[in-house]
Amino acid sequence: MSVIKKIRTALRQFDAKRRNNSVALEAAFLKLIGGRKGRQQQMLEPQEVNRVLIVRNNKRIGNMFFLLPYVNKVIEMYPDAEVELLLTDPWQGQVFENLGLSKIHYSQFGLKTISGFFATMRQLRKQVYDVVLIPYSGSSDRIVTALVTAKNVYGYDDKVNGAVCSHTFKQTRRYKHYALGCMELLEQLHQVEPSDYYARLVLSEFEQQHARNELNGLIGHNNKPCLAYFRGARGAKVIADKDWQILLDKFKKHYGGELNVIEILSPDVAKPLVDAEFTYSNSDLRKLAAFLQQVPLFFCGDTGPLHLASSAGAYCVGLFTVTNVAQYGCLGEHAVNVTDLAAIDAANLLEELKLQ
Repeated sequence: MSVIKKIRTALRQFDAKRRNNSVALEAAFLKLIGGRKGRQQQMLEPQEVNRVLIVRNNKRIGNMFFLLPYVNKVIEMYPDAEVELLLTDPWQGQVFENLGLSKIHYSQFGLKTISGFFATMRQLRKQVYDVVLIPYSGSSDRIVTALVTAKNVYGYDDKVNGAVCSHTFKQTRRYKHYALGCMELLEQLHQVEPSDYYARLVLSEFEQQHARNELNGLIGHNNKPCLAYFRGARGAKVIADKDWQILLDKFKKHYGGELNVIEILSPDVAKPLVDAEFTYSNSDLRKLAAFLQQVPLFFCGDTGPLHLASSAGAYCVGLFTVTNVAQYGCLGEHAVNVTDLAAIDAANLLEELKLQ
């Protein structure tokens, strides 16, 4: 064995020991702060469940939209129960409005907001939950769950979840998509067959009418087709301006120049491309979602606004240049995921979306 291979082998062995030791430390810590205290070994029947808590601590905006199918399905599976949701920050709650949740809590998990975290935990500990669900196996989710009083706690079978869960289930990874991987937990728990799962963000008629008024106020009452796009993204997911201009030129040519082009701006993308005739921005996620729902076609890279638009039922095209479509592609019924920007043909794409 060469020296390099010996070094690599030693590093792998060291990393394996480090992971195993950290697992033991985390399990011990969870046991210290509450662990499985008060858990029941008998699984409650769905009709016996009166209060459910879904725990999801995560700050990524895209992951909030990926949680929608799970929340929708839990509400469907426990129709007579009060279903509550625990998120990290207050801004995230707007994604889950109008779904039928009885309450949304915010853990404010973090060193800078530690006082808020303890306040939330004190409030939660006053309630006894029949069921707590951990759809994703995050360390912060386990800490919160250890502090909550619950009869049944369900999560996937891994090295640490057993420290807080009354029951764990083996994940076979039937689903490749990040938003659907957690659905298998519900299927096994309730012994049901896979079904159609929907990432639905529910907008009110008032929100939709307000967005229609905004769109008409922006472009006027002309009959030109509209196309909107957002250039913002993180790291390697950023699409070059020249590629955006090539894409826009294809659609301008297809419509013979009769096209309203709207660029969505944000704090990270403050200046539009030369090709943008109109611009729009809104820090309110629901208002932005409603606006994109009214625009006939929306282009975006793999970032939050894309999944926001897809969840709202907008006609959108996800441009996936580096990320895995099978894992992170749009789930909306009016969405198309594209991996080869150069191969985009305006007529074919519009036909695929049934827009012409």
